[in-house]
Amino acid sequence: MTVNTATTPLHRITTSGKWLRAGAEKWLLRGISYGPFKRNSRGEPFPDDARLAADLDHIRQLGFNTLRLYELPTAALLRATTERGLRLLCGIPWTDHVDFMRSQPLQKEIRQRVAEAVTRLKEHPCVLGFLVGNEIEKTLVRWMGPHRVQRFLEGLIAAGREIAAEKLFSYATYPSTEYLIPRNADFLAVNVYLEQQKAFAAYLQRLQNLAGSKPLIITEFGLDVAKHGEAQQAEVARWFWGECDRAAVGGTVWFSYTDEWFRGGEEVTQWCFGIVDAERLARHASSGWREPSAVPTPDTPKVTIIVCTYNGTATLRPCLDSLQRMHYPDFEVLIIDDGSTQDIADIAKDFAQMRYVRQEHAGLSVARNLGASLATGEILAYTDDDCIADEDWLHHLAPAFDDPQWVAAGGPNIPPSPRNRTEAIVAAAPGAPAHVLLSDIEAEHLPGCNLAIRKSALEAIGGFRAHYRVAGDDVDICWRLRAAGGRLRFIPGAMVWHHRRYTVAAYLRQQRGYGHAEALLMADHPQHFGPLGGARWRGGIYGDHAATLALEEGGIFHGPFGNGLFQGIYQQGQRCLLHWMSGVLWIAFAIVALLCHRPAAAAAFVALSLVIALCRLRHLPLPPFALQWPERLLLLSLCWLQPIVREWERLRGMVRLRARPSWKPTLGEVFEPDRPRKAHWQVGLATFWNEQNRGREDWLRELCRILEEQGIEHRVDDGWRWFDVELHPRRWVSLGLSAVTEHHGQGRCLTRVRLTQRVSKRLLAAAALMMAVVICFGSLDDQVPTWGYFALLLSQVFLLSLSVYLFVSARFLGRRQVELAAERCGLESIPYETPGG
Repeated sequence: MTVNTATTPLHRITTSGKWLRAGAEKWLLRGISYGPFKRNSRGEPFPDDARLAADLDHIRQLGFNTLRLYELPTAALLRATTERGLRLLCGIPWTDHVDFMRSQPLQKEIRQRVAEAVTRLKEHPCVLGFLVGNEIEKTLVRWMGPHRVQRFLEGLIAAGREIAAEKLFSYATYPSTEYLIPRNADFLAVNVYLEQQKAFAAYLQRLQNLAGSKPLIITEFGLDVAKHGEAQQAEVARWFWGECDRAAVGGTVWFSYTDEWFRGGEEVTQWCFGIVDAERLARHASSGWREPSAVPTPDTPKVTIIVCTYNGTATLRPCLDSLQRMHYPDFEVLIIDDGSTQDIADIAKDFAQMRYVRQEHAGLSVARNLGASLATGEILAYTDDDCIADEDWLHHLAPAFDDPQWVAAGGPNIPPSPRNRTEAIVAAAPGAPAHVLLSDIEAEHLPGCNLAIRKSALEAIGGFRAHYRVAGDDVDICWRLRAAGGRLRFIPGAMVWHHRRYTVAAYLRQQRGYGHAEALLMADHPQHFGPLGGARWRGGIYGDHAATLALEEGGIFHGPFGNGLFQGIYQQGQRCLLHWMSGVLWIAFAIVALLCHRPAAAAAFVALSLVIALCRLRHLPLPPFALQWPERLLLLSLCWLQPIVREWERLRGMVRLRARPSWKPTLGEVFEPDRPRKAHWQVGLATFWNEQNRGREDWLRELCRILEEQGIEHRVDDGWRWFDVELHPRRWVSLGLSAVTEHHGQGRCLTRVRLTQRVSKRLLAAAALMMAVVICFGSLDDQVPTWGYFALLLSQVFLLSLSVYLFVSARFLGRRQVELAAERCGLESIPYETPGG
């Protein structure tokens, strides 16, 4: 892979799929952290000018091109970095160690601080971008709610981008909150420290999947010399670059340049992460840095790229142009014209080194089989005529076949920058081609626009099936390859640009085509479809903008009491509730209600389907611009129409083909965590203060002891819950207790304890049903007998009594244990507001 690491000139840095670019060239961020330092003679958190100049000269000499800062740069630092052609990734510090979601004034202050920082630095070309936050503590995120924190960070990014649209923005997360990813960030920024090479390589693959269609930047990585020694630090530095290059990482920041490090106004001496010490004496690791280069491949198999086209003149030329620029030593390109009525041959003649073959119009699968029969390469790389391949596509794709167990491989397909606002909205709509992953590396399905297959494996299963003329061929071939014992590998760096449909009409036609393909697949693979007709996957769906509630309770494994070091998202894929609660079903209900002369019920069903569409809209990735109301309504209508159009076409195909889904899909073992069966809401809050560094952990230990002593039934968090301890968990109504501690320096701790009402969803469903009966009886007026009115009165009394009981039981019954546990561990009860200082 060829990348530019030059420090001059200072072109604007942009994102391009999984990569950064400086102008038209790929640009690899090679960064090192700098600071924070003790304040200099001018009161600035950086060294004096002479030391600063010497540091930057040395950093540039070592081959770094970027400094990551934790304090905003001074005028002297901006001038010095610009003179040396270095760039700055600026962290914007703010009060992120407290519950900032509790206070509107505090949120306003944070937004103002971000706006002021961006405004001051936006005109400096050396500033490539901003990090609007850094490692919000994991238990604090769990306490505030991951969704709320994510939305707040997205608001900070949006505010900064309004001021400086040409700069890059992100938030630096870490493994303990790897799920905390702002949807509008320009790249995924992660601080990660792993000392073992294999563990680091495996985690990079996971991070790439979380990054999706954006660059992955490792914003902190290093090794403590005080603990591991200089030799080990140098060894880690040696393999670090190679693993990042293999994983297609867009940039890295080594932590840190020097041991000189001040945090919270105090010098940190117990850790030594620098490649030079505090006196700037070089360590072994400083001599190990080198220019990144392509990872040598011991065997480069010949690859045949096959492009099948049918009337694709609008996009074919850019596709073939991109294939000419491949950085790979041994490949050929076949253009298979599936009987187009347009002059494909006229375009193909401008690419003399590519072989053009025309067949009578027979469909996509027949064209792909023809390409396979003519190929001389042992690897067949399929892409579509509306795709643009990255120049390093084959560089990353070919090494995926280093083991015979891998019979197919592919990477992400990413929509290019939209040319207009309508195209951007269509690209954001649900239903795009997606890859389905069983693990961070193994796939269950790879889209056909970015799919490489061993020629021998394809021949062994008889090639593509001819009746898949437009779509569905890739799903069928992946299922058949896996059924034959092969494995599919996902390679994040092997990316192609894939144009989505340009108009709403074209988008809906595409969804109809997908629906028909699902009917064909159901006929061939009924065991992969559930009773409602939707495909069922063992793995999680990535890249399709699916509306999944991954940040809800039960969606994140955060470890017992929220203390897990690596807290992962559980991918629900299409088993998400929103997928089967939308589509034709609710329209059918509405029609039945109208036929039964129940217009109110019909309106209710349509309204429910619109609410579900609104939920899908809320969880889509954010478009690259703020939507106006007409555009919001358009995107909402696509969220509503897409499942209807797709399901209707699938149902029509099922009737024509007599295809039937399985009542029990054959998925094998699918991990399903114990989903929460209770709804919850806050009913109480207590706050405690301590100046001897005692907080949440001490309080939880005492609380569990008290509950054991008093014989109160309880359970502790199993790693999937948003409570720490639940009292009376087997009851329909229980009490959840959760705590968080804010550290205010010098051993001062503020601990908050939340009391949450937890009510069985079955009980709530019964109450809702009872309310529906009440409304139904009320609408019948004089047709209701006397006993009906009496039942109606009893129902209302029951609902009122239940509401009062639920509140009182949660509000008061658990507070005594909360305060007793605090008293035993020396926590002083105070009002909710933070004490002075």
